[in-house]
Amino acid sequence: MSRLRVRYVTIYVFPPPARGKAPIVSTSPERLVARAGDAIEWTVVNASGLPGRVTLGWQKDNPLKGTTGEPFDRRARDTVRTKAKDGVYKYSVLLDGKVVFDPDIEIMS
Repeated sequence: MSRLRVRYVTIYVFPPPARGKAPIVSTSPERLVARAGDAIEWTVVNASGLPGRVTLGWQKDNPLKGTTGEPFDRRARDTVRTKAKDGVYKYSVLLDGKVVFDPDIEIMS
């Protein structure tokens, strides 16, 4: 029996560059490489001190089973579909409903 492989993504929320501006958001890695059946875990590191909820949105096809569509504060986990096709899938990181960053996931066999 094979072990579940977990791939990790960290979402960083940095303080805004000026008063009245939105926080700066990035992810590490910007392109995550995963395989069918892998679990992906997103962790939020909020260095801005501002409250905010993160949501993940998909621009086209979602290669995941779909449990990350709900807003979260600290952590979310989802699994790559076993029949996900190889390729690059763009997704969006939303902070309080606004798109703030567009990383991607590359599914490889």
